[in-house]
Amino acid sequence: MPCLFWYNPNIHPFTEYKMRLESFSLFAAGHEKSGSAIDEYGLHFFLNEIYEKNNISRCIKCYKHRIEKTASIAARDGFNFFSTTLLISPYQDHDAIKKIGEEAADIFKVNFFYRDFRPLFRESQSKARTMGFYMQKYCGCILSEEERYVKRLFIKDSKHSSVLERQNDSLLQNNFERLSLITGSEVMEKLSKTNVIIFGVGGVGSWCAEALVRCGVGKISIVDYDTVCRSNINRQLQAATSSLGQSKVLVLKKRLLEINPLCEVSVFNQLFCLESAPLFNIENADYVIDAIDSVKHKIDLIETVCNANVTLFSSMGMALKINPLKIKIASIWETRGCPLARLVRQGLRKRGFCKDFSVVYSDELLTNASKIENNKPVNGSIVTVTAGAGLLLANMVIQNLYSKT
Repeated sequence: MPCLFWYNPNIHPFTEYKMRLESFSLFAAGHEKSGSAIDEYGLHFFLNEIYEKNNISRCIKCYKHRIEKTASIAARDGFNFFSTTLLISPYQDHDAIKKIGEEAADIFKVNFFYRDFRPLFRESQSKARTMGFYMQKYCGCILSEEERYVKRLFIKDSKHSSVLERQNDSLLQNNFERLSLITGSEVMEKLSKTNVIIFGVGGVGSWCAEALVRCGVGKISIVDYDTVCRSNINRQLQAATSSLGQSKVLVLKKRLLEINPLCEVSVFNQLFCLESAPLFNIENADYVIDAIDSVKHKIDLIETVCNANVTLFSSMGMALKINPLKIKIASIWETRGCPLARLVRQGLRKRGFCKDFSVVYSDELLTNASKIENNKPVNGSIVTVTAGAGLLLANMVIQNLYSKT
C-alpha cells in the first residue's frame, strides 16, 4: 500500500504553498491514503541554497534536496521503496531526477522506484480538473513564477486590449520590419500564427530555433533532454560557461523570449521516443524540425511526423564537416555521401516507409577528425557547419510559407 509524503520548501509564495498543501491533504483524505507532510515554508532556505556559487542549476539543487529528504524519511520509517511525482511532468529534467533518485537510494539504502509516467501527464491533468483540485500555474519556486510573468507582460489585458494590441502590432512591425520588406505583410501574419516543433536543440537545432524566432514565428516548442556541458560550447547557441549544467531547453527559452517576448515558447526537457510522442501534439504543428542524433529515435520521429501529415524538415549528419558550402537540400531518397542519411534510408525501408521529405545534408567527410573516448567515438564539429544547417532548416520553413502566399 503506497504512503503519500509532502515536502516542498521550494513552493512560493506562501499562498501558493498553502493551496498545494491543502490539495495534497484533500487528495489523501478523499482516496483513503496514508499521508504525511513536513510543513516547512522554506523561502529563505531555498534562496540560500540556489544562490551558492557553483554551476549547478537551481532545478537540480531543488530535485536533490527534496528527493534526498524523501529517501531519508522512507529509510527511517522502514519503507522498501520511495519515488516522486516529478516523474510524471514533461517539464522537468527526467534524466536528472532518475540519477538523483538512484544516488539517494545508495545513500539511504532504500530502493528508488523509477517509472516514466510522462505519457499519462495529460490524463492526470484532466482527472485533477474533473475532481476540482487546485491546478498550479508554474513549477513552484519564486523564480519560476517570475519566468511565467516575463511573457505575460506582453499579453493583452482584457481591460486595455485595444491599446495593448496596437502596442503589440507596433512592436512586431518594428522588430521584423526588414524581413517584411522581403516577404510582405501577409507572410509576416502567417509567421506570427505558425507553430513549429524542434526536436533536438544542439549544434543544429538551437540555431534553427533562434532563426525562426527572429523571423517572427509565433509559436515554437523545443525538445531536448540534455544539459549544457563544456563540449557543447564550440557550436551550440545556448552553451556558455555561465550555463554549464543547466537544461538546454530552459536556457534557450530565456534567450528566445529576450528576442521576441510575444513568441509562445514551450519546452520539453526530455527525450523523444514512441512512448513519449503523444506529449508533443505533433498533429497540431505546422512544421516539425528533426535535429536528433540517435538513428532509432530519428527514424521513429520521421515516421510519426509523416504519418500525421505534418511538414517535416530533417537534418542529417553535420559532424566531421568543415565546409558549410557543401551543405545541400534534397529529398531523403536522393542524398549521396552522407553516412547518417544512408542509415536513415535503410531503417525506413525496413519499416516499409516510402513517403518523401526534405533534408539538409553534406557529402563532405573528414576521416581524421574523430577519436575514441570511453570506448565511444567522438566526432569533430564546427559551428559554421552546424549553425549553417540550422539556418537552412529555418529558411526552408520561411520559403515554404512564402511559396504558399
